[in-house]
Amino acid sequence: MHELIPFIANDLIKPLAKKLQDMGEKRSAELNAIYDTFGDPRPLASCYIEPRVQHHNPADHHEDEEAISYVRAPAFETLNHFLNKNTPLRGGHTQLFVLSDAGMGKTSLLLMLKLTSRSWPQPYSCTLLKLGPDTLERLRAHPNKADTVLLLDALDEDPQAWGRIQERLVELLQAGEYFRRVIISCRTQFFPEGSADPFGRPGRVEIGGFTCPMLYLSLFDDEQVEQYLAKRFPDRLSDRLLFRPNPTRVRADKLVRPMRSLRFRPLLLAHVENIIEEEQDLLAAATADSGLGNGESDWNVYRVYDVLVQAWLLREERKLARQLRIEAPPTMEILRALCTLVAVHLQVSGERTLARDALAAMTEQHPALKHLKRFDLGGRSLLNRNSEGAYRFSHYSIQEFLVVRALDEKTLDLDQGELNLGPPAPEQPAQGLQVLQPRQRLRLTDQMLEFLAHTSVVLDTGTLDLSSVHVEGWVGLAIRDRLADGSLGPIMQAIPAGSFRMGSAEHDEQAYHYEKPQHQVTLDHDFFLGRYPVTCAEFDRFCDAVDRPRPRDWGWGRGNRPVIGVSWKDVVAYCAWLSKQTGRHYRLPTEAEGEYAARAGSQTPWSFGDREQDLDLYAWFYQNSGDRSQPVGAKRPNPWGLFDCHGNVWEWTQDCWHENYQGAPSDGSAWGEENHGDCTWRVTRGGGWSTLPQNLRSAVRFWYTTDEAFNNLGFRLARAL
Repeated sequence: MHELIPFIANDLIKPLAKKLQDMGEKRSAELNAIYDTFGDPRPLASCYIEPRVQHHNPADHHEDEEAISYVRAPAFETLNHFLNKNTPLRGGHTQLFVLSDAGMGKTSLLLMLKLTSRSWPQPYSCTLLKLGPDTLERLRAHPNKADTVLLLDALDEDPQAWGRIQERLVELLQAGEYFRRVIISCRTQFFPEGSADPFGRPGRVEIGGFTCPMLYLSLFDDEQVEQYLAKRFPDRLSDRLLFRPNPTRVRADKLVRPMRSLRFRPLLLAHVENIIEEEQDLLAAATADSGLGNGESDWNVYRVYDVLVQAWLLREERKLARQLRIEAPPTMEILRALCTLVAVHLQVSGERTLARDALAAMTEQHPALKHLKRFDLGGRSLLNRNSEGAYRFSHYSIQEFLVVRALDEKTLDLDQGELNLGPPAPEQPAQGLQVLQPRQRLRLTDQMLEFLAHTSVVLDTGTLDLSSVHVEGWVGLAIRDRLADGSLGPIMQAIPAGSFRMGSAEHDEQAYHYEKPQHQVTLDHDFFLGRYPVTCAEFDRFCDAVDRPRPRDWGWGRGNRPVIGVSWKDVVAYCAWLSKQTGRHYRLPTEAEGEYAARAGSQTPWSFGDREQDLDLYAWFYQNSGDRSQPVGAKRPNPWGLFDCHGNVWEWTQDCWHENYQGAPSDGSAWGEENHGDCTWRVTRGGGWSTLPQNLRSAVRFWYTTDEAFNNLGFRLARAL
């Protein structure tokens, strides 16, 4: 058996930081290329902690819960085995995928492998490339493929993969077939599911005839976090003399612990010093925003990135104030606007870097951009500049976050294609800069959707390029589709797949017999449901377009009130019209979808609990409605962001009426004539403005004929993802 070559090991990394430091500016052309593409590797090398890898996706269980059976192995040992293994077979066996979420260290791992390759024995060599339009050409021209380990970084950032991921993967696998080994990194959400290994082996995926090994980077654990902080903030001589740990390390540990699983992401740890420097102001603001009074804010991925960016920009604001010594130096808000402009430009253009000439052209429109040249672009900066003077963000997710924040703050108007940068100088009007051309769409990513899930942004699908987004990313978000005339359709809220107990328990004395027997239902599909019942304004648009009479409003008003006086047949006609207008399939929800979404994970009588006195906060019903319907959205939403689930108007569903749940579908589908169904009657849910509290329960169901149209009858839309 041949002796294993240590392609990567901790013993090789330990002296690496010193070697890079001693080089100073005397670097080879190859190292200069690394600095230009990936940034200064010295801070990374000095604090690098070996990650662990696993065959199963860490996202398959909640990050804050310990996985039961997933085996984690040291990354270096696993990679050495892959790089040494004698495998004459091709067909994908020599090409490995490394997957993880944003900020987990995929690029860092490849970078460390590349930097340690200087110690490899002859004839082996290593080539590290950021995937892009010229990758295939460079691979074809590469000499000595048989002895080269090829590292291809960031498939999710490769414009050639956007909207054609399967084809791009096959191109790369074919081009890399004759290299000694190939390692390709990609965000988990972007990577296609592919086919399982034909022999059922874990950690393998079949793509276009290639069966390739696949690894996921594990989240750090507490021990790795401690190791990183110990390297980053080692005990100084003064600490040892005083028999204490480094106080900065203690502060860092105290800071990251409330962030739960987010502290296990290397990107956060790499910039924790920025947060520490601004800790008091930033955490006070975060706590105030969260509405908590115990000193621990409600950390989520959006808030963590927001604090990271704020800490960095506060540091830059103070440095620029000292450097410029002018009466009105640029504020953090102005600096954020400048960085947002760069981020939006890069996201729209699909480029990774902002070239010097492009920056010069943008500076003519907004002179404040000249301040970018004064940024401290060292190791802790979130914005870097390469040797050609081009700018890029230290991590792609920073760029994505800034774009999402602009959407959240409504400074980025996708309909007009403008970014509002604020006033270019004090006492001047705000300036809007054209960042998208007519009919140009902003490309969304799965990471952007993760950020958006923590905002109140309603996405206009007519202004977005969704080709890179996976279905799972929509959960928790809201959208609006465009109609043929360019106007916006109803707001639709994404609802996650899941299981629930439908109906009422046998011993429930409040329940009617037709709510029983209670039974398990599993919806294996995510779907969209109307955030509100369809309004008069929305339904009137349909009536006017097809030249049919508008339904009665009983003198209560139209506009934002739920449409009433519509029969089941009227509603089906509206769904067909809206589907044709938008090119999306709109329909009535099934009865199971309606109860599942109304419950929003609860098993209590109402989605908010079992306190009847709280109904006034969530529902319009006989005690507070004034004997009429009320405008939608005036009460509190349920936990999944749906308004008026209890009360205001009864809502039509697809299902035919059955006297009980005997033989009801267990998959959430609509129930037709089978099991004695009567399709001249259709099920309604939710209760109305004249309903008693008992009949506003999530389990309550009622029925009307398909021709009946009363002043308490409305509907809510469903749409497939």
